[in-house]
Amino acid sequence: MNYITSCPACETQFLLTKEHLKAYKGKVQCGNCEHIFNAKNRLTEVSDDIQSAAEYQSSISEQASVFAATQSADEKPIDAMLSNILEGVPNLQDLTSADEESNSNQPDSSESAQAAYFNQSKSEAATKTVNISDDVTDGVSENSPAYATEQIDTPIEIEDLTTDIRFSKPKLKTNYWLLALSLLLALLAGLQSIYAMRTQIAAEYPQFKPLLQQACATLQCNIALPNNLDLLTIDDSDMQEDEDRENVIKFTSLLINNANYAQAYPNIELTLTATDDQPVLRKVIKPSEYLKANSDQAAGLGAREEVRVNLAINVKDLAVAGYRVLLVY
Repeated sequence: MNYITSCPACETQFLLTKEHLKAYKGKVQCGNCEHIFNAKNRLTEVSDDIQSAAEYQSSISEQASVFAATQSADEKPIDAMLSNILEGVPNLQDLTSADEESNSNQPDSSESAQAAYFNQSKSEAATKTVNISDDVTDGVSENSPAYATEQIDTPIEIEDLTTDIRFSKPKLKTNYWLLALSLLLALLAGLQSIYAMRTQIAAEYPQFKPLLQQACATLQCNIALPNNLDLLTIDDSDMQEDEDRENVIKFTSLLINNANYAQAYPNIELTLTATDDQPVLRKVIKPSEYLKANSDQAAGLGAREEVRVNLAINVKDLAVAGYRVLLVY
């Protein structure tokens, strides 16, 4: 069910429903002049087909036009009939004149009755209000003391209700302490991630390495070279007996860095096996043992760089038939 109400301050009309009246016991705020009033005091029930105040005014105008046209059509045949009757009655003018003279000093009872009826109807129409069911007022009568003294802090704000109903939404209070704490925790989490990934960041983004080194100088940490074994390859390996020295074998291999940045030199784990593939000697060879004397171990193995490894291993009296090689840090 829809209703039409009007602002008592500016007479602007608005369209309401039962749900709007339930929200704050009928208290609304005019969107035109911002006046707060009780919509139920100036309420008119309309059909559900009416969707705006403009449609309501249009329907009233159409009804008035239809009523006026009907009255005009009904009055014409009555006037014609009266004219025909009066033409056939002799001395009608004299009779009516005599009646007028006799009643000139007396009030017209029919006119008085019509006036009284009209005034009564007008008074009833002016004082007539639409009764809203109990489910709208939630059991609180408009004339009850509880309703009269009830305070509405945030009434409905209505603005251009001919097209839409917009209720005033409660403003959410911002907790600045909680916001500051959240930002601080996010900053600490970011700094912790940078600290844990400082080696990878310095390798992949060399432009930030000086800043990281300055920070590490304060925090007493260091930025080591990356050691990603997945990007290292040892290839072209071979093992042969040394012709000049007895019980000595020569091991050669090629160490390749497939990364786009320098990495730390790995250790080489060499395992010598017998004919049954059982290990007879395992040796971990450090970078200082397989690099040349003039190599810069601290600079690491450059991006896409290759290093040839040459080793001489004394196997003594061990029967060596094969080998296995592995890179480790």
